[in-house]
Amino acid sequence: MVSGFSIIICVLLYAERCSAFLLSPSRTSRATTPLHSLTDKVSHPIPAFLTQSFNTECDNTNRPPSLNILLRSLQQLTCSGSDIRGYFVDHSRFGSLASVAHEIGKVQLHYPALTPLAAYFLGHALADQLLLEHSDDEIVQIAIGQDPRLHGKRLVDSFSRGAEAADPKVRVVYTGISTTPACAAFVPLHNCHASVMVTASHLPADRNGFKIFYRTGGMTLPVLQDLGARAGTILNQWFSAGILPPASGGVEVRCSAHVSYMPAYAESLKRAVIQDVGHGNKPLEGLKIVFNPGNGAGGFFYDVLKDLGADVSGSIHLESDGNFPNGVPNPEYEPMLSSTIRACEASGADLGIMLDTDADRCGFVTLGKVGRYEPLNRNRLIALLGVMFAESSPGCAFVTDSVTSEGLSTFLKGLGLTHVRYVKGYMNVISKAKELTESGELNVEVAIETSGHCAMKENSYLDDGTYTAVKVVSLLAKQRTTKQCNLLDLISSMPEMDEVSELRMPVFDKSIETMREVFDLCALTMEDQSAMPNNTWETDTENLEGIRIRTGNNQFLMLRKSLHDPIVSLQIEARSVEEARATIVLPLLQIFKNEEQIVNNLDFSVLEQY
Repeated sequence: MVSGFSIIICVLLYAERCSAFLLSPSRTSRATTPLHSLTDKVSHPIPAFLTQSFNTECDNTNRPPSLNILLRSLQQLTCSGSDIRGYFVDHSRFGSLASVAHEIGKVQLHYPALTPLAAYFLGHALADQLLLEHSDDEIVQIAIGQDPRLHGKRLVDSFSRGAEAADPKVRVVYTGISTTPACAAFVPLHNCHASVMVTASHLPADRNGFKIFYRTGGMTLPVLQDLGARAGTILNQWFSAGILPPASGGVEVRCSAHVSYMPAYAESLKRAVIQDVGHGNKPLEGLKIVFNPGNGAGGFFYDVLKDLGADVSGSIHLESDGNFPNGVPNPEYEPMLSSTIRACEASGADLGIMLDTDADRCGFVTLGKVGRYEPLNRNRLIALLGVMFAESSPGCAFVTDSVTSEGLSTFLKGLGLTHVRYVKGYMNVISKAKELTESGELNVEVAIETSGHCAMKENSYLDDGTYTAVKVVSLLAKQRTTKQCNLLDLISSMPEMDEVSELRMPVFDKSIETMREVFDLCALTMEDQSAMPNNTWETDTENLEGIRIRTGNNQFLMLRKSLHDPIVSLQIEARSVEEARATIVLPLLQIFKNEEQIVNNLDFSVLEQY
C-alpha cells in the first residue's frame, strides 16, 4: 500500500515539473518589458496596499492578511539599493503559503524577512526576466554560488528550483562556495546569462541575501523593482492555488548541474599578477604575506598567493565556516584588524590582507615608520591606488564615496588626478565612474568606497576585493625588487587627522520614515548655523550626500542617512579628540537640544558621551 506521505511527495514533484506549464506566458500575465528598457521607471508600480497596515481579516484591497504579509515582504526586499538583503526566516517545506506568513509574523523584525519561499519566487522572476530578454536563445543559463552562511544552501536550492520551474530551457548551475566578484565574472567566463551570489556580506550571520549580475552588469534599482513585481505576480498565482510550491528539499541543491568555476577565476588573478610584476611564474617570491579571509568565502586566494611564490604560512582563519567563530569578516572591524596585526607580528610579514565574507572588499596591514603594523585602508588605500594610477594612467580620475577626507582630495590633486566625490553605495560610485568615462568627460580608472569596495576600469569595473589585493601585492613586489621605500612611505605626504570617528544615532521608534524626517531637520538647522556671521563652519556646497561642513585645517563633519538602517550617521575628522569635541560635537549638541522634534525622536546620547 502506498503511504500518504509518498502520495504527497509525488504530488509535489509533479507540481514542480508542471509549474513551467502552469506559469507559462499563455496562462499568466507575465510582464513584457525587457531589461534594457528599465531605466527611469519601474514597469510594475508598487501597489499602495503593500505599505498599508490592516487590523481585520481583509483590508481595503480585499486581500487576506497572510497574502499581504508575503507581498509586502517581497516588496521590502526589492525596494531599495542594488542588493536583496533580509533576515533569514525558515519555514516548513510543506503546507500552505499562509503558514509562511505566520512564521514571518512570529518574528519581531526591523529588516525584511527573507524566506526560502521568497527565494523561490525571486528565482522564478529572474528566469522570467532572462527569458524575455533572450527569447531567441535555446538555453538560458544561470550560475549561482554562496558564502558559507549555514542557511545559504537552503536559499540556493529554493532559488534554483524557482528559476528552473519557469521554463524547461532555463538551466541553473551551482558553483558551491564562491565569492561575489567570481560570480560576476562567471557571466563572461562561462557564457552565463546571469549569475547570483547568495550572501549578506559583512552583516550578521542571521542575515542573507542575493547579489545578481547580468550580461549588462550589476543590478540597478529599476531592474530590482521589476524583479520584485514579477515575483509578486507569481506569488499571487500560487496563493490562489492554495498550496506551497516545492520551494526546497533536503540538504542538497537541486539544479541542472554542480560545477567547479572558481579555479578558472583564480587563474585569471594569477595571470594579472604575473603580467603586472613579471619575473616568471613566481613574482611574489621573497614576500611574507598574512592572509585573513575571516572564515568567509575568500579562502581560495591563499592558494593564489602561494602558487605565485609568497610565503603565506602565517595566514589565519582560512577555512570557510558559516558559524563565523572569529566574527563575521569585515576589514573595517577592529577584531579582524587586531587579529591580522598579531599574525603579522608573529610571522614578520611584509603585508597583511583581509577580505570580507564574500571577498568584494579588502583591507591591508603593513609596517609603519616606527616598525609597528598599521592599517592600510580607507583614505590610505585610495591614496596608494592614486600613486599607482598616476604612473600608469596620468591625469585619470577617481570616483569615491562621500565620506573621504579633505586630505585625500588634496593628495590626489597633487598627483595630477581628478577626484570626484559622489555618494555612498558601491553601485553608485561604479555607475558614476562608467557614466563619466562613457561620456568622454573623464577617464575614471577607479571607483572606490572607503569601506574597501573597489572597481577598476582595467577589470571591467568589477567590484573585487581580490583584484584590489592583486594590485597592492604587485606594487609591493615591484617595490621590493627596486629596494625602494615601504608602501606607507608612498603616501606619507597625504594630510591625515588623528581623530577619525563615525557616530551612529538611531531614532527611537526604529522607523526609516522618522529617520528621514529627523535628518532633514538636523541638516536644515546645521546649514542655518554655518550661514551665521563669524561662524567657523563652512558648508561644502559641492557635496552630494547629506550635509558636509568644513571646520578648517582639513577638518570636517558629515551628517547623512544610513543606507539600510533607521540611523543618522555622523562622520568626524579632526586633529584631536579635544578639537573635535570643541568645534564639532558641542556645537551639534547645542543645535539638537534646541529642537524639540530632534530631542523627542533622535537618540544622540553618543554625542553626549563623546
